[in-house]
Amino acid sequence: MSCPRSVMRWSWPDSWPHRRGWSASRARSCWWASARPGSVAVGCRRFGADMTGMVMRLSRCLAGWLLVGLLFPLGGHAVGNQAGSVPAATSSGALPLDITAERIDYLQEQETYEANGSVVVNQGAMRLTADHMTIHALPGVVIATGHVRLVDPKADLATERLELNVNTEAGVITHGRVYLKASNTSVEGRLMQRFSEDHYRVKEGRFTNCDAQEGETPAWRFEFKDLDLNAGDHVGFAGGWLCVNDVPVIPIPTMTYPLSSRRSGFLIPNVGYDNRFGTHLQESFYWAISPSQDLTISPSYYSSLGYGSDFEYRYALDQKSKGQWFVSFLQQTKLPNVSGVTDNGGSASQSRALIAGTHTQQFTPDLLLRAQISFVTDPNYLQQLSNSGAQRALPSSENNILATQRLPYGNLYFLGQYLQPLQAGGKDTFQRLPETGYSLPNLSLFNSPLLLGLDSNYVNFYREQGFTLNRVDVMPGLTTDVIDLGHIIGLTPQAKVREVYYTRGVESSNSQHRETLWASLDATSKLSRRFGMGDGGSFLHTLEPSVVYEYVPPTDQSKITQIDQVDDLPKKNLLTYAIRSRLLEQEGGSSFNWLDFTMAQSYHVGATQTRARDFTPGASPQLGSITQPLQPATVAIDGKKLSDLWMRAVIGNTTPQFTQAQLASAAFGRGAGVVPGQQPAINQYLTIDAFFDPYRSTMSQFNTDLRVQQSNHWYMEVGQRFSRDGNRVRRGDVWNPVSFNEVYAPTEEIQFVTAGGGFRTPWGWTIGAKGYYDVKNGKSPEYDVVALYQNPCKCWSLGLYYLQFPDRAQYNFMLSLTGIGWTENFGTAVLRSILSPLLIGEKGLPWAAPGGPYGRAQSLLPQTGMGGVAR
Repeated sequence: MSCPRSVMRWSWPDSWPHRRGWSASRARSCWWASARPGSVAVGCRRFGADMTGMVMRLSRCLAGWLLVGLLFPLGGHAVGNQAGSVPAATSSGALPLDITAERIDYLQEQETYEANGSVVVNQGAMRLTADHMTIHALPGVVIATGHVRLVDPKADLATERLELNVNTEAGVITHGRVYLKASNTSVEGRLMQRFSEDHYRVKEGRFTNCDAQEGETPAWRFEFKDLDLNAGDHVGFAGGWLCVNDVPVIPIPTMTYPLSSRRSGFLIPNVGYDNRFGTHLQESFYWAISPSQDLTISPSYYSSLGYGSDFEYRYALDQKSKGQWFVSFLQQTKLPNVSGVTDNGGSASQSRALIAGTHTQQFTPDLLLRAQISFVTDPNYLQQLSNSGAQRALPSSENNILATQRLPYGNLYFLGQYLQPLQAGGKDTFQRLPETGYSLPNLSLFNSPLLLGLDSNYVNFYREQGFTLNRVDVMPGLTTDVIDLGHIIGLTPQAKVREVYYTRGVESSNSQHRETLWASLDATSKLSRRFGMGDGGSFLHTLEPSVVYEYVPPTDQSKITQIDQVDDLPKKNLLTYAIRSRLLEQEGGSSFNWLDFTMAQSYHVGATQTRARDFTPGASPQLGSITQPLQPATVAIDGKKLSDLWMRAVIGNTTPQFTQAQLASAAFGRGAGVVPGQQPAINQYLTIDAFFDPYRSTMSQFNTDLRVQQSNHWYMEVGQRFSRDGNRVRRGDVWNPVSFNEVYAPTEEIQFVTAGGGFRTPWGWTIGAKGYYDVKNGKSPEYDVVALYQNPCKCWSLGLYYLQFPDRAQYNFMLSLTGIGWTENFGTAVLRSILSPLLIGEKGLPWAAPGGPYGRAQSLLPQTGMGGVAR
């Protein structure tokens, strides 16, 4: 039976309940009624009842087909991105169905409905179009042919033929293409089959994450003969190729890859080259031990160095216990091609390793344990193998175990610390094994204005060579609340008594002790004024002068082993004044620091300093060794009454500023050599820190730091350090951080410059550099040059770096395919640290980025145009 009309539309009127039969004469199989102005509804007795159930199943089945494309972006990395989701069938099934066609026929005997000519099916946000559609009600089979297209907010499917069984949710797509908008993924295949909710198969297909209009060739894509996909489990394919501009370049005969974020399996191999260590090959296996533990094993090979493996173990046993540990083992077969390593004819074979990790354990709300380990098998490991200038210059490697217990009154701590000597120290270096202490913050005595505080600790100083000793330090203190004088000046008196006991002396095995006193009186004031502006903002100017007097009596330190500041408490009869002036611009909830200026100077009320510590490298101490002085070397000096005048000015906000993309991100992912959570700064500031010598009328020290950034177009950082030859002021002491009681022994002049920055070009390249230059000696300890190319759609990127050290130059490259993964090497951390301020929130980077392993689809910062204008 046929119901022809020029334009026919079947729909559920809003006022009619779903899944009910039509009240029509049984003598007629079809009837017409006006549903709404401009449309005609056609209904049949079984058509309404059957179609509603089929529509709900059809919606689930079509959503399952869109899932095919959503799964492909997860195939490139062991850690899932969770880039999209499939709409729930219940929500889609509850929406009304609207079908429009030029002709709709119902074959009653076969229970078949046929729609011809510009068939359009709308249900909520989902839209299906075709030239012809056949619906077999009894078996639940839907066949759409001719320019078939299925669109929803997340995906777009186009095919010549679509066949679905809404009962089993199985189906076949012939010559189809699925496009995922969120990840920019395109999947094509001669034949796409869906066997169940989780099982799919594609014959003679290909996929890519590159932008390419229909008919254009993408920058890269994978081609395969057969692909088998189990949702949430794995994807495997055979006869694969990686194609660049549709030219096959890398064959992939067969491969199986995990799709789950915690599925054991092999990760993407890493291949690189280093001109000092040779060709580098590394393959990683990820083992999901349990939902709260995983282990990554990464065997590696260096053609000019040796072979070994990295092991990374991560765990989060519960919310109170978590940590991660990293072990890097190297079986050296050839001597490293770096300075300081000479071939003396002996064997180059050597086993070397690095162990690093952290653990946090919260036993109770008041009891916390933290452990931090960084240990190498030989002191030259970092200096010879690390590309980090900071690591290469480390004097020692610090290992700590710290437990803190919060008490009703005060805090108790336990510390075990081992300093592994690298560039300084030796077997005679003192270690804190262990140290325990108790501190009591200022507590009112009997509800009086007097406040009582206490700091105490016990340390066992252990070392492999030489004597050991124990030290007990007890320091009670008294102070008061601020004494207000006419609401203009506030006075704060303080007094602390320090008793230190030693189990032995520096030369004698007899116990030693030393008592001393610190007394101070601090007078401060604060003036402020606010200046309103016409646009609703304001300027706040504050002026804070202060004067503090401190007194420490002289004590005999000649019999005491001097290990840290507790053992070095020189006399102090000092008056220090300081003035701080700040100008803030405030508007809404934000503020900008136009000027933060501090000036301070100390005056010796009593006798001046006559001897100063000598920290010249190689200077022999009075007692002990160069690696562990027991009494430091000193030289005679001509002390002055007035210290150098300290001045510090800050313009801008030195606290790192973050973009909305950073703040919206839950956390930064992993990156080689990057601490989780580390975020690039985009703030702008100028700082000047200087000392003026009033006796020589010249600057004794002058340090500056400047940072400027223009959106994501460019940024620049320049730093400078200058110290004139002569005595150098000691900044603060154990009593007061802003006081200048001593100077160090005369040193030679120092001039040092650091500079760095980066900029984006209109051709897809982002270029950056950072360098250090010793002006006085005319040489550079290190400079780095990096570059990153991103193609227009950011579906792939190429990173290059060049590192120049005094003993070697290193260079390499790294590659990223968006949605697939990236390669890592020694230069990843360098490239990221220099270029990250310009690439916040972008996708397709060769390191972990905000928004997941592959970054966000769009950056919230303006993009650079050809003319350098934000758009």
